[in-house]
Amino acid sequence: MPTQIGIGFSRDPNIEKAATDAALEAKTSARAQKIDFALIVSTIHYNPAKTLPIISKILNTKKLVGSSSAGIILPDSIETRGVAVLAVSSSEIKFGIGSVTNINPEDMRSSGTILAKNSIADFGKHGRQIFIFFTNGLLPNNSALLKGVQEVLGNVFPIVGAGSCDDFSFKETFQIFENKALKNSASGLILGGHISVGVGGRHGWRPLGKPRILTKVNNNIIVTIDGKMASSLYEEFFAEEARNLYSTQLAQMAILYPLGIYIEESSEYLLRNAIDILPDGSIVCQGEVPEGARVHIMIGNKDSCKEAAKEAALEAHKNLLGKKASFVFIIESMARLKLLGRSASNEIKRIKEIFEPGTPLMGMYAYGEICPFQSIEPIKKPYLQNESIVVLAIG
Repeated sequence: MPTQIGIGFSRDPNIEKAATDAALEAKTSARAQKIDFALIVSTIHYNPAKTLPIISKILNTKKLVGSSSAGIILPDSIETRGVAVLAVSSSEIKFGIGSVTNINPEDMRSSGTILAKNSIADFGKHGRQIFIFFTNGLLPNNSALLKGVQEVLGNVFPIVGAGSCDDFSFKETFQIFENKALKNSASGLILGGHISVGVGGRHGWRPLGKPRILTKVNNNIIVTIDGKMASSLYEEFFAEEARNLYSTQLAQMAILYPLGIYIEESSEYLLRNAIDILPDGSIVCQGEVPEGARVHIMIGNKDSCKEAAKEAALEAHKNLLGKKASFVFIIESMARLKLLGRSASNEIKRIKEIFEPGTPLMGMYAYGEICPFQSIEPIKKPYLQNESIVVLAIG
């Protein structure tokens, strides 16, 4: 049986009806008697304890993975409230799902190892082609979780991922595994079989000012830059506004002006959100940073974001090696949604133009994105990135 995809969405204020309508639409549009697995994206307005059992029953499968999100990406709209279902029926795609619960922020690497091993155990002895996972975006260092996954799957194995988020309140997220919602956890999906995989990732942000050096770093905490208190970099650029950074949740300024870490082997910038400023002026980043690297404050605009989305889609399309995409899944930083506002759908329009008309497309906004990073080497290693857009095409 060829691969058949169905996408369903509902923003009905009645939670049970929204779940029912989204699942029925996905199942009907897939035109398949049996749904093998599904990706679920939901905003936090819909209680997953109520929606997931309904979706699982209608699709007649417990093979569900997904995430909470600040918004849902659909072919013709961006929705900030609702439930979306991407249902897959295929004899060509082999798959397996897994999860890890109660992630310890002090030992996230071990949690990544468990997540990968559990997913492989469900996948079986097929040829693996890509791993997709969702984790709590509010955890302090998801790059350590990624390293744990890589210990099992390999450092250059294709991996994409998303940090679950809420509606910009930075309070609570959930990850979906089977018919349950998990907290402080991660869920994953391995795909393989007779498929082609195309992944593209870009951010489109450019550096401000001259480069500085990360002179003292402790994993994901930048202690000093050019030998000075790390937060002085923001103070230098934003003066009085920088005082707003001293809080448990950073102001919007810190989201829209991430730090760019220059990676020599890629000739690119790895973006890092500042998620906290400590009393001593140290900057806590959403992911590890390398000591001794060059750093800039970065800036983006609507045009650069849209161009980056197109470039990511072109890269994903090229990597399909001529095969038609069965579906496209997009993972995009929620900061880009904040920056683009009402014009966010124009970015998705550019992505659609790269693939054949009618290609099923769905996506989510995330707090931290994982994808193979641009490199001057032929083999790309996955990294945790911020403020970026990732286009995953399965053919």
